Amino acid sequence: MKPTPLVIVLHGPSGVGKDSVIDLLRERTGIHRATSSTDRAPREDEHDGNHYHFLTRSQFEKKIRNDEFAEYAEVYGDLKGLEKREIEGPLERGEDVIIRTDVQGAQTWRRKLNGAVFIFLMAEDREALRARLESRGSEDAASLSRRVAELEAELDDISNNDYVVYNRHGKLEETVAEIEEIIASERSRPDRQAAELVG
Repeated sequence: MKPTPLVIVLHGPSGVGKDSVIDLLRERTGIHRATSSTDRAPREDEHDGNHYHFLTRSQFEKKIRNDEFAEYAEVYGDLKGLEKREIEGPLERGEDVIIRTDVQGAQTWRRKLNGAVFIFLMAEDREALRARLESRGSEDAASLSRRVAELEAELDDISNNDYVVYNRHGKLEETVAEIEEIIASERSRPDRQAAELVG
């Protein structure tokens, strides 16, 4: 009998390496990354269907009226949300799903998803996280300070997760291997509840 597919909710502070982890995990396991939709224009390095599903404002609002979103919000003037099909479609096909989010998103998904597995991704420590943010070169001083301060809110949420995984610098493959072990362990649990959207 084929194991019931999983929904993994991966979150953690900005700069911790969520995208790199998910990219390698997808390469090694074929897990489906639930891609969000937005009404903002794509940036130069972004491609439709990979980074986001890029919609017009009217398209997005029509999907809201049709109840096609599992969740959505307006963030700094842009609409962003995750369509139900990004979760329900893969689950119906027997595929595992991973959702990348932040601490607020994780709190929302705890209300919206039954049976999901929540993984908190963390750097070695605050200093390592700050160094990663600085090395990206995309943060000014004020933004960097704000992101480091936001780390406290993320850390307060650790106990609400099923697993904490440390993504140590230069150890990406080890991080992904640990998540693969979590997936294998969760899929083998006979008492595991099937993941489903609620509300």
